[in-house]
Amino acid sequence: MQTTVEARIGELVRLQEARLAEEWKRMEAEKRSVRRIKVQGRELSRLTLLAVLYCQPRSRYFRDPALLAALEETAEELLGIQLPSGNVSLYNCNIDSPPDTAFTSHLVALVAQLLLRDAGQEAAKATNAVLTFLRRASPALLEGGIHTPNHRWVMASALAKMEELFGGAAYRERAFEFLNEGLDITDYGEWTERSNSIYNAICAYYLYDVGTVFGYAPALDAAASTLRMMRYMLHPGDTIATEYSGRQDLGQVARMDDRYYAAFHLIAARERDPELAALAAVAERTAPRGSVALLHWMLTPERMTPTVAPAPPSERYTVLFGEGNRAPVPDRVPYLGPVVKHPHGAPVLRHRRGPLSVTAMAGQPECLYVQYGEARMLGLKLGIGWFGAGAVSFPGIEPLGGDRYLLRAELEGCYFGPLADEHTLHAGGRYVDMPNHLRRRIGTVRTAVDIELTLLEDGLDLRVASDDPRGIYLQAVCLFPPEDGELSGEGLEATGPLTMRLSSGAALYSAGRYAIRIEGGASEHDEIAMRNDPPDARTRAVMVNWSTPTDATLRVRGIVFEEADGKER
Repeated sequence: MQTTVEARIGELVRLQEARLAEEWKRMEAEKRSVRRIKVQGRELSRLTLLAVLYCQPRSRYFRDPALLAALEETAEELLGIQLPSGNVSLYNCNIDSPPDTAFTSHLVALVAQLLLRDAGQEAAKATNAVLTFLRRASPALLEGGIHTPNHRWVMASALAKMEELFGGAAYRERAFEFLNEGLDITDYGEWTERSNSIYNAICAYYLYDVGTVFGYAPALDAAASTLRMMRYMLHPGDTIATEYSGRQDLGQVARMDDRYYAAFHLIAARERDPELAALAAVAERTAPRGSVALLHWMLTPERMTPTVAPAPPSERYTVLFGEGNRAPVPDRVPYLGPVVKHPHGAPVLRHRRGPLSVTAMAGQPECLYVQYGEARMLGLKLGIGWFGAGAVSFPGIEPLGGDRYLLRAELEGCYFGPLADEHTLHAGGRYVDMPNHLRRRIGTVRTAVDIELTLLEDGLDLRVASDDPRGIYLQAVCLFPPEDGELSGEGLEATGPLTMRLSSGAALYSAGRYAIRIEGGASEHDEIAMRNDPPDARTRAVMVNWSTPTDATLRVRGIVFEEADGKER
């Protein structure tokens, strides 16, 4: 084990030494700048980089006087971004922010622990500056608030590190004011923010310290649950499923970050879990492996070393999360209430067969994602010409047996009656000032539409069905990246700069050696887009138009081409 740890640390040291060369250039440019622009996190990342290289005997900068001078300067700069309250700001968003102070303080505390243990008396100035930052932050952490769910666990983790460094009961008491609210996690590992590439990692990483420092087992169990769920959330190429995120990573191409790297190593070692050990290896291969990774290997190598052989995550599975849950979607239109997008616990279906990766999602208009190798269909929406409903959001996903699943939407539409005089006289005829929510619903009408999915080895079939006899317009909208790949097909006709209609036959979207073929074109009406579902300028769209009653099937298949002759395989 010792040889493995030493080799791992040696490799990480070489990576950080290469990064330091670029950091020297930035530091010199800043010295020449008339006006330095503050960039939240730069001082912190620089501090961590300098600290690990100064303290690591395998580093060529070990105990280097020039590096120490830069470390001292950076520690003073860190104090310079701290506000009188003890907080820092995330300059483009959160001002005078306790949660961002918690993010910062957690890492500063780790750096402080390293400097206290390994930096020596020569680094006392830098060490004292770092400890001063933490002492000034203490009141902000003990009294400050949050504004997103994950902030509670970040605050609790920072408070745990403060207890480790300074002792006392106050930090623990404040942390448990948040922890006693209960952990917002489903039984399969999903958090409120549903953010597989950012906030899952944050929750798992910070809850590890909450669990270990405070001896709080539910935090460790939750972290492990989230990481185990992630074995079902990888697309080909080890990118992460972001297509149903409730945060800023929605639809982004993302891989594991260094928080995942640390969390998978720490939890895999604790749990002695072969699958988590394998996912730690994925993070080893795909995460940036910055100075935070080296910092953890230096501080607690025994906690970072999985003690079981990894069992590579399967690339063959079909799993339905949140079975039986119903998402709150707009089903009465015109809809007068708020739309809840990406609701916590909304069912998610994941289907993986090697290069094929499929996600079906309840609770949002983009109900389907398909990837085959490098080729990606970013989403499929089903638009409906129904009282301006736009694209349908399905409340649930129902297993039908075998590899078949049902998404059903039942919609209600109506018109509204007049208001009594007592509700309108004050408005002076201004409609928007009237209590329109009090209008009586008149002429209520209903319809239903189904998507039945049949999952296959190389794709899936989507059966779109509605027995409504009234000629309701339906439109499947298949979304593709605007900058990658090529769209072709004899039945394709351009309807706008980034929109095409598949009137007949099949469309082929190819990217590299891989392609996705969509067969089942139709043109039963001429609408370019459904009302209130305009084309998204960030995507290319292929539309298929039906009118009810309909029972039509889109056949989606993945194709890989031989490199030599371009023939399908």
